[in-house]
Amino acid sequence: MFIVSNLEKKHKVITYVSLLFLTVSTYFLRTENQKIKIDFTTLKERNESLTRNMVIFNRNYENFPQPVWQKIKQGNEFIMKYVNPEYVNRIGHLFNYDKYEQIGKNNFENFGPIYGQKYNEKDMSVSITGKELETIEETIDKDGKLIYVKSIKWRDINDNKDTLVYGMIKEFIMPEDINFEDKKSLH
Repeated sequence: MFIVSNLEKKHKVITYVSLLFLTVSTYFLRTENQKIKIDFTTLKERNESLTRNMVIFNRNYENFPQPVWQKIKQGNEFIMKYVNPEYVNRIGHLFNYDKYEQIGKNNFENFGPIYGQKYNEKDMSVSITGKELETIEETIDKDGKLIYVKSIKWRDINDNKDTLVYGMIKEFIMPEDINFEDKKSLH
């Protein structure tokens, strides 16, 4: 009987210690979860604020008749920071006509590995050399057909630290209208 009673005491102690541990752990996990929710909400609000600020910063392009975009260089990536309404109107079918599906993402996230690599190389070239770059790129129209766009990219350095790469589509070209010289510039 004495052995059973001692065993019961050990069992109760282990049970209560385990319950105490679980209760304390749950409290800290709940507190940590609340902190993460607050941090997430704060970051989301900051991101929305930055996006609104980018629209204000780029307001000169809001009514521009050609599609215009802006990317910022972060490390070896170029993050989409701004697209004007004409960009959304002309090529929005690629991202459900929601500019916020493109903003904040890099070339690979926005355009896939093949086009993402091409765009990244050209953005890198512009950011390093500072020279304007005119290119002809393949894209898909609203009906899923291959078309070409003639675009120009240029660099701006903001506050001696942020490298901004702007781009503008100058014209849309149907495959049958592309000339020999334009075909040579495609990679």
